[in-house]
Amino acid sequence: MVESLSQIMNWSYKFRFIFLIAISLFLASAANAQSGRRSTRESSKTPTTAPSVSGPKPVEKKTDTAQRLQLLVGINGNAAFATVPHYLYDTVLDNCIRRLGEAEIVFATSAGNRMERADAVKAAKQEKSRYVVLLDIGNEYADPSKQVKNGQNELYVDYVIFEPETAKVKQSGRAHQRIYQTGRGGVSLPSKNSPIYSEYALRQAAREAADRILAAFDIKVNDGSSY
Repeated sequence: MVESLSQIMNWSYKFRFIFLIAISLFLASAANAQSGRRSTRESSKTPTTAPSVSGPKPVEKKTDTAQRLQLLVGINGNAAFATVPHYLYDTVLDNCIRRLGEAEIVFATSAGNRMERADAVKAAKQEKSRYVVLLDIGNEYADPSKQVKNGQNELYVDYVIFEPETAKVKQSGRAHQRIYQTGRGGVSLPSKNSPIYSEYALRQAAREAADRILAAFDIKVNDGSSY
């Protein structure tokens, strides 16, 4: 009887021991699982940091037209003199625009050879950034009261610069080369002995007018030319 009771107690101790081991293993497993779930949640909440990029930030370049002085240039060919070939108005306009374009920061476009002052003022008021330039060919001896000797007829190129939006006159002026004329054509220098229309002189006057227009914006083309 005593031996039987002793065996029962031994089995009871063994059972408790096994039960305690099982409980310990279960608790340890549950703790590990809980820790894993927590770390997974925390890692999912952690924002992803973008890798830093070294070096200077790229700078956007402005367009050429935004940096340049923009000019709209026309000439009043409607008032052409009967003694002046109409093509010379195109010659003056083309040579003036070509000279203006020699300045890298200037973008000049043609408004044609039929621009009168009223047209130039209207165009300037419609512009936001472009200045409007009006050219004209004048005759120093258009006044009949002045005496003209040896067929002399001194022409000049007038220019007026209108500001955008307001159409206020920024600057106006005149460029002229002495010209002697008795007829059409000719590209040689003027001569008192053989008076001709000097297309060359008008080209020079157009270039001079362009230089004066550029000077109004403190721009100079350095090419060694002088007037």
